[in-house]
Amino acid sequence: MNRVTADRLTLVSMVDHWFYLHEPTFLDAGQTCWIDHETNELCVDRGGDRVTRHGRARHAAWMCR
Repeated sequence: MNRVTADRLTLVSMVDHWFYLHEPTFLDAGQTCWIDHETNELCVDRGGDRVTRHGRARHAAWMCR
């Protein structure tokens, strides 16, 4: 699992140039995110043992079909 840490308030609509979100989500500074490849969801560690999941992500290859 490759986690990305936001260095400032960031609106995320794409992760790792391969996954596109149906609905963008905000990451606050210091929050980390990753793609759960089993469910194709964006997971965000919001701190305090709170992880949120955001819509299904679409793999770039699916968009090219």
